Amino acid sequence: FTIKKKCSLGTEICGEEDGSGERGLLHTWMGYSYSTTPERILLSRPVLQAALGARHGVLLVEGGQVYSFGELPWKQNHTSSVVTEPVLEAVLSEQRVVFVAAGSVHSGVVTEDGGMHMWGENTHGQCGLSGLSVIPNPTPVGVLDSEAMPPQTVKILEVACGDQHTLALSAKHEVWAWGSGCQLGLNTSKFPVWKPQKVEHLAGRHVLQVACGAAHSLALVRCLPPPHEPRKPPQDKCGQCHQMLYTMTDREDHVIISDGHHCSVGVELDSGETTSSKPASEPQNKVPSSPYPDEQAVKAYLKRLSDHLSSDCADCFTSDPLIPVAQSVTPMGSALNNLVVSCASAVGERVVSTYEALSLRKVIDYNLRVEERLRQEEPMQGKKSSSLGDIREEEAELSRRLSLPGLLSQVSPRLLRRTSRHRARAVPLAPGGIPEADAHLPPLQTEVWSWGRGQEGNGDYLPVCVKSLNGKEVLRVAAGAYHSLALTAQSQVFSWGCNTSGQLGHMESPTTLPHLAKLSDGIRVWDIGAGQQHTLLLADGDCIQPILYYSGQQVKEVMEQTEEEEKTGEYTQQPVLLPFCMNLGYVSSVCAGGRTCAALTDCNVMGFIASLHELAAAVRKYYCKLSNINSLLLQPLLKLGMTSSAGLLQNLIGRFGRLSQLTGQNSASLTSFLRRSRDIRGLVILDDAHLFLDTYSEYCSAVGDLLVMGGFQALVKPCHDVFGKGAEVVQKLSECSEEDLPLADVLAHLFYLPIKHLHEYGRLLLKLATCYEVSSVDYQKLQDACSKYESMALHLKRRRKEAEYTLHFWKSFPGKMTDSLRKPSRRLICESSNKALTLQNAGRFSVNWFILFNDALVHAQFSTHHVFPLATLWVEPISEENTGIYGLKVTSPEESFTLLASSPAEKAKWLRSINQAVEQALSGLGHDGIPPSTGVTQRADPPISRTASYTFYKDSRLKEAIYEGRWVSGKPNGRGVVKWPDGRIYTGTFKNGLEDGYGDYVVPNKNPNSCDHYQGQWKDGKMHGFGTFRYASGEIYEGSFQDNMRHGHGMLRSGKLNSTSPSVFIGQWQYDKKSGYGVFDDITRGEKYMGMWLDDQRQGNAVVVTQFSLYYEGSFSNNKMMGNGVLLSEDDTTFEGEFSEDWTLNGKVIFIYFYFF
Repeated sequence: FTIKKKCSLGTEICGEEDGSGERGLLHTWMGYSYSTTPERILLSRPVLQAALGARHGVLLVEGGQVYSFGELPWKQNHTSSVVTEPVLEAVLSEQRVVFVAAGSVHSGVVTEDGGMHMWGENTHGQCGLSGLSVIPNPTPVGVLDSEAMPPQTVKILEVACGDQHTLALSAKHEVWAWGSGCQLGLNTSKFPVWKPQKVEHLAGRHVLQVACGAAHSLALVRCLPPPHEPRKPPQDKCGQCHQMLYTMTDREDHVIISDGHHCSVGVELDSGETTSSKPASEPQNKVPSSPYPDEQAVKAYLKRLSDHLSSDCADCFTSDPLIPVAQSVTPMGSALNNLVVSCASAVGERVVSTYEALSLRKVIDYNLRVEERLRQEEPMQGKKSSSLGDIREEEAELSRRLSLPGLLSQVSPRLLRRTSRHRARAVPLAPGGIPEADAHLPPLQTEVWSWGRGQEGNGDYLPVCVKSLNGKEVLRVAAGAYHSLALTAQSQVFSWGCNTSGQLGHMESPTTLPHLAKLSDGIRVWDIGAGQQHTLLLADGDCIQPILYYSGQQVKEVMEQTEEEEKTGEYTQQPVLLPFCMNLGYVSSVCAGGRTCAALTDCNVMGFIASLHELAAAVRKYYCKLSNINSLLLQPLLKLGMTSSAGLLQNLIGRFGRLSQLTGQNSASLTSFLRRSRDIRGLVILDDAHLFLDTYSEYCSAVGDLLVMGGFQALVKPCHDVFGKGAEVVQKLSECSEEDLPLADVLAHLFYLPIKHLHEYGRLLLKLATCYEVSSVDYQKLQDACSKYESMALHLKRRRKEAEYTLHFWKSFPGKMTDSLRKPSRRLICESSNKALTLQNAGRFSVNWFILFNDALVHAQFSTHHVFPLATLWVEPISEENTGIYGLKVTSPEESFTLLASSPAEKAKWLRSINQAVEQALSGLGHDGIPPSTGVTQRADPPISRTASYTFYKDSRLKEAIYEGRWVSGKPNGRGVVKWPDGRIYTGTFKNGLEDGYGDYVVPNKNPNSCDHYQGQWKDGKMHGFGTFRYASGEIYEGSFQDNMRHGHGMLRSGKLNSTSPSVFIGQWQYDKKSGYGVFDDITRGEKYMGMWLDDQRQGNAVVVTQFSLYYEGSFSNNKMMGNGVLLSEDDTTFEGEFSEDWTLNGKVIFIYFYFF
């Protein structure tokens, strides 16, 4: 034994006089009498983990070395099989071991690289090495996954050893087993199993821990994800034997798809749907009563599947759509459907002809004839394993078989019959359903699976879920020789199995079902150990130092004790406190095996170990408190189906559940932390402080919302109905010291208890920080975290006062206005009922009441009021030098007014309050304020330019329109969007409250699915500059605008032809009318006008060209040809004279002919 000194904080300082300050001290003992004295096993290094077998033990010490002690008959180099002092397993000196386990007569370890070594008795193959009955020294045992291509070596996390078998937990959280007995969980009757084999019945589940008893096994499994999780890709192979589920045979005139696979390994796990057979008395020959789908359902399903076929296959199907059966069949993407697709691709039109040739009615008639025979065969098929409780082979067979009547010439009738039944949605056997932020935290939603021989294993050779422990939040399991233990997050212990010596800690029956061990109130268990006929519990009590409880047979101090004495000896009927536990120091973990108990302890140095235990114990106690509130108060209230404040109460309960879950995960993490490293950088409340602070903030908001709306007052009557007039349960849970407090206030006090625990976090983290040098990184980290939790606690306390202040205000506020102004998230900041703030130039008898909330400033007058949202409120002080008044100028988008304060102090108070409220509203934290965890600093004044949303109520042009975008001093300025109630939308830039710059404007039309659409420049709220206007009629104008009118050069296209427009005008516009020179191309008439316009009419000199090769040059008046003109025809004949509108000649005409020789 070596005495060592260590100076670094967080580790222990050893004293040579008494050995104080050591960590990892191992103490062992037997029994529970007052005369029992634990013996300390002396080692030069701290013990990190201990494992006890029937008569030996294995120790893992710091540095990864392994020691053995006790009876070691397999050690050939020792003269005696009993080793009084620990012996170093030198073979492992080159390895760094991270986990040790001990069975009855064999041992196992796991190394840092995921390797595994076994040694000891190997008669039953428990060491996983064939050909040897004894393995004297640790020998590598490989676990090979032969299913992988190529086969891969499996890395191991943990190993558990029983009497004749061993279990290993892989890095993929799968279970591997070898040895002998039904406790392996393998579907085999041939023993021993020399090589590790995967326990297929747990395949796909996320196993967290395994434990081995003498003839049974336990597994702690994380719960499957909720049903709404995305389903995994369908399996084409059996999940047990990995053979193809479906086979396809291509015959000359048809295709056979067979579902005749029968798993040789055993049944597959499924979602547990219920199957039922038809009563024998039901007529078998009536089609309407048949469970088969009708022809119409078949065709509908065939078409649905056909639509999903690959593009390569689609060309092959030219007739009616193909394929299978009824709504109850597994959706598209199943293994069978994939096979059908590949089948169709291979055989093409031959499948179609097969479908057309077959008669669905004939198939059904055939199935009806053989149904009775198949019903007789069913009980004999697949019954190759013992009972799986509520998991039946018939259900599993249904989960993996589908049929295609009408497509196949040979169809399984039994399969047809089953596919018509309702099928519950299958839950994928894959880990998941955990929020990303919580992925690294210990899961609370777990299941316990058990298998093996005897009461403790439920008599099942294959793993089965212990249903009664579902929802109990089991964190750890332990297996004694013939009994089992389960430790929950609520610090309770469930036990079942053999109880001949009282090892279950209760006298309940039947012992095949888990029951709570009987412990006094306030005893919170956080570690467990199970031996041959006893149980060891590590718990929190009234003091910080952990205490030990023992349950089971008393062991005499003499070494020789006959078997008869063991059976008739004394034992406990419930756990008893071990009197010597207070002398051991701070126990960090316990274990048990055979008749022996062991405890790993640490000695406190500079308060570090004590502070760690105090923190962990406080969180465990806190989680138990939250669990009690949920089960005793919240759940009964939910069952009442309240209508008043039901939404707020449900939101509060949801937030409470999230806070409770996070606390439970923190509790489990701290408990696990005490068993391993002492590095504070692994603490969850340090690494994930933001997660805790955000959860507390959201929870406090939910409590405040319910309080403001009078929800706790509404809960008074339901509490009286559930808990009686005194509601003693609520009083006890609230821990309220004040007497004669109304029940509503007691409830509010109860739900604000978590804020008190935030202070506790801060206090304990500060206490841990004092154990480090001030200059160290760990000290700084603890100090920072302490500041965050303390700041958040103070911030939430202020928010509670705001909620209480607001509730008191609503009680005194006029009723009518309360209904319209009262909102869950609205908090009162200040109000002017004391005449501290008045309106300038108000009438003599007018009443002006100003109320500042966290989201709005309310101006109340008698029975009316107006709300000014804070996000669009600007306030600035008025100088007192010239005016002599204490005024504040308030600007909103549609109003500006001056408020007069009664004193400079009141003016400063209101100015500061409004500015802070505006800043918080702009930051999106108006409800919660600015929490300290965000690191956001409060600015003195909110920005003049900001982004906000506002609904206009007075402006005639924008009345009831909603604007979202940039503002400057009460006016829209910059990018923004305006939406009118009639559907008009403007998106673009603003200046001084008006559209200015580039913008997009949409105006709905009476005709559905049509609208006027302008894109272009704006000025002073009007279309001005270049733009494009697409009219609902189909016309498009591109050109210049002025004052919302076409003005300047532009082009107007009319018509809806695909290739070209019927008419196009390009020219000058004035005040929305054609004026000046322009070209009008009338494609419908085949005429082009090039000339002058006035007020949308042709006016002045112009040239007209028609599609008949006529050319006219002359003058127009009021859109008509007037006066002299020249007309040139296709044959070059020229007419000069006066023309009228219909191209007729009037007056003197000159004809000019051209002759060519």
